[in-house]
Amino acid sequence: MAGLIARRRLAGRALPAAGGMDMLWPVAVGAPAALVLAWLLTVSLQAALAFVLVLLVVGLHQYDRRWGIFALFALWFLAPGIRRVLGTFTGFVENDPLSLAPFMATSALAALELVRVQVPTRIRRILLVAGAGFAIGVPVGLAIGPRAAVYACGAYLAGLSAAVLGFNERGRALRDSTLRAVLLYAMPAIAAYAIFQRVLPLPEWDSAWLDATDFNSIGAPGEGGEVRVFASLNSPGALAPLLAMSLLCYLTIRPRHPSVALVGAALLVVAIELTFVRGAWISLIAAAIAHVIASRGQSARLVFGVAAIVVALTLALSPVSQTARDVVNRFNTIGNLSVDRSANDRQATLTGTLPRAVSAPAGHGLGSAGEPSKLSGNSELRAPDNGYLALVYQVGPIGFLLVIGAAALMLRAAWVGARDPAPGQELRLLLFALFVYTVVQLFAGDEFYGVHAVVFWFIGGQVLAYEFRRRRAPI
Repeated sequence: MAGLIARRRLAGRALPAAGGMDMLWPVAVGAPAALVLAWLLTVSLQAALAFVLVLLVVGLHQYDRRWGIFALFALWFLAPGIRRVLGTFTGFVENDPLSLAPFMATSALAALELVRVQVPTRIRRILLVAGAGFAIGVPVGLAIGPRAAVYACGAYLAGLSAAVLGFNERGRALRDSTLRAVLLYAMPAIAAYAIFQRVLPLPEWDSAWLDATDFNSIGAPGEGGEVRVFASLNSPGALAPLLAMSLLCYLTIRPRHPSVALVGAALLVVAIELTFVRGAWISLIAAAIAHVIASRGQSARLVFGVAAIVVALTLALSPVSQTARDVVNRFNTIGNLSVDRSANDRQATLTGTLPRAVSAPAGHGLGSAGEPSKLSGNSELRAPDNGYLALVYQVGPIGFLLVIGAAALMLRAAWVGARDPAPGQELRLLLFALFVYTVVQLFAGDEFYGVHAVVFWFIGGQVLAYEFRRRRAPI
């Protein structure tokens, strides 16, 4: 009996109940939390709201793990929109404390689950290798920009900690995934909001935010006054990958009401097109092909059939719809990138920065690229269009190899799981396709940061969990 309990703990099949401690948790934290909240209200409304949201996510997780994971991803999806709504009343705050809330909530849940479930040694080593890769850039980062380095370290490690949450997913043979449910049920609503941003006047909070941030690149091709949709996220580049991954999840459903699934998929397709993010389309094509290959061609009819319908409808609407015509023109630029300004700028950044990035053994410091770099002033890679470049620039070739090596082990586990015909293969095929999507999308953005990193490492934890179970006892 003791051996059975130990195996269940190692496999992460269930989070053991904490008994009386779970019942006492609200009482134990209630009074201190009230005092902290009262103090934060005197400092900043944004900070107080961030504290409340993190506490809410943790509380839901203590009550029911699945609710907690749902709330965590909801916080990631909605926090930028909440910041914009609050900004219309209080003014937009530089370095808004609310931006820290999702990172803090992710780290808190991962810490709670580490206490309750023993992660196998091999998987801990993989995560420690990736963490060491990020840590290599800390010393130089602290010397150049301490605030940026500390923030970047916390942000990247918070994303990595989501692998613990993925490893602890429930379900025999990993037949289900909270992440899959979140993408299936939450993203169509966000897609609908994105479409409204295009066809209706922008809400006041979105319009005021664009004016305050001077986000010029968000303007869409075509007629003046239109924007590339971003919904509740903070940019089209942040929104598009989530929409695409949600669309991939529709490969796994057998709906009782096909019309509902069709509406959801249609909303996602339209919203993806309205982001005008070419990298998301390319990554989606790569992930779909990966799904077909891993399934030994079983999903080919569905994948290529849906793709043909989407392309045909877009082409059919282009003569009568300016939006459809803009989408077609944008997609056509993929085959002629040599004359595309943004593609040329990206190529120039890559060729100009890569030699200096690989020549610095310890990198240029964590926080010297991407969003964290705004805390330290100007950066050559303030908005990196290549996640691999941003990583090697910050942590150098050694740190880069450590992080990518850990990701490669996860990719291998995803491939092996996807090819295994054991029960639950449909979900493992999806996880493999989602992982491939992010690996390709890294060529177009820093997917190691923010919500995309949480999704990426969460999937990595799931595929490692299945590999661990398969090695211990074939299912």
